[in-house]
Amino acid sequence: MGPTEQMANWIVNTTYDEMPAAAKRVAGETCFDCLGGMLAGSVQPLGRTIIDYGHKLGGDPEATVIPEGRRLSTPNAALVNGTLAHAMDFDDSSAFAHSASILLPALLALAEARGASGRELLEAYIIGHEVGEALTPRGKTGEYPFQKQPVIGRMGATAACAKLLRLDREQTRMALGIAGSMASGLEHNLGTMTNPLHAGLAARDGVMAAELAARGWTSGERILEHPLGFINAFMGPAFLGPAQNPQALAERLGNPYRIQDIVTLKKYPCGLSNHYTIDALLELMQEHHFGFRDVESVEVSQPYYSHYIDPVNERPRTGLQGKFSMVYNAAAALVLGKVDIDTFSDQRVKDPRIQETMDKIHVRVLSKWEIGYDEIEQRWPKGGTTGATGRPIVVRLKGGKVLSKAVVPGRLLGSQKNPWAFENIRDKFETNARLALPEHQVQAAVRVWSGPEQIKDIQEAIRCVVACQDVALMGTDGHGPA
Repeated sequence: MGPTEQMANWIVNTTYDEMPAAAKRVAGETCFDCLGGMLAGSVQPLGRTIIDYGHKLGGDPEATVIPEGRRLSTPNAALVNGTLAHAMDFDDSSAFAHSASILLPALLALAEARGASGRELLEAYIIGHEVGEALTPRGKTGEYPFQKQPVIGRMGATAACAKLLRLDREQTRMALGIAGSMASGLEHNLGTMTNPLHAGLAARDGVMAAELAARGWTSGERILEHPLGFINAFMGPAFLGPAQNPQALAERLGNPYRIQDIVTLKKYPCGLSNHYTIDALLELMQEHHFGFRDVESVEVSQPYYSHYIDPVNERPRTGLQGKFSMVYNAAAALVLGKVDIDTFSDQRVKDPRIQETMDKIHVRVLSKWEIGYDEIEQRWPKGGTTGATGRPIVVRLKGGKVLSKAVVPGRLLGSQKNPWAFENIRDKFETNARLALPEHQVQAAVRVWSGPEQIKDIQEAIRCVVACQDVALMGTDGHGPA
């Protein structure tokens, strides 16, 4: 059995009952978290634009645009909702960068159209996540021109949608082959509106690939292993490593499940590598009682392939660019003492205090040699404060005092090694949802979506996240009055 056939076979035959309880819990929390981000994204300028464009696309009224309420065709609803979900870069960080903002919108559209249950949605979600994780490049992806989220995400979304539609093995192979030709997305678009569009397009294409395959559409049947297929086109040995090959990728599916180990839920609406630096700075400020006016300089190390040293992002002009600027995030944390949604408005980027403080942030770009020696000598924990290097930040105060701190991956709050208490996940959801919904709907959404496994009908559960719906009496199962 070839790798593509083996992957299709795993997708078709794997059931919810055999999945680990921890995988189900993390999938449910991630979907809940992502739904909140979708609601908050709808009120952003780019969110309003994609909603308006979705009206133009139209199609059969099969699935709902959240929270606006217009119903579009399933692919178009997935496009809009996926873009909203990633609008603020506040969704999870996982296998292929941000899996939830692709998988959940695609599955919501199909689940609503079919009247599927929350259990069916979670089963398909975990399938899609594990397929994406297996395909994710293992090399230094900062040197990789394609963005993992839309390239790998299309394959994950297609696997998830094929599962929800109950495609057979041959149809699933065809769906994967269709998705392989749709995969695209370039890293250069970080910090622009096109970055969240990557998620929407991947969600749309996952729905489209599965629905076409269900109608008998054909594609190459060996999309993973063929010399002209997906692996060679988008990754190849430089990114898979010598021990990885298409057969090995297929064999790692569910062996073991990874979702419960690798998902991080974000505290801040910006690129994850910034989180380590933000946490380190805020902890130092709290421990040593200094403010931005007391700082002489801050040194942050970054690897030579980091996206966070792009000249555009180093001195951002917009809030979207600020999300991927290590300099801006460090300066904002020092000046504001926090980082939240308002930190990444265009107006906030122009704050003269932050602009002045950015001059104090110095990014040291590490060469390939330095990183190589660090890895060989195990000088720093892998990952952490500066993304790939683990080196600490260094803060020099005007009085001459020098402070340093590193936050390693296992310490980052929101990672599975240091998970949030559910109360924090709920608080984040409520804060995001209040930007788009009245309070009674926010609380109804919490009751229904904080336990998606219990939802009997996604069609009913969608009602509480559509603005101005009368959902005060909705029960906890998303299936009518309590």
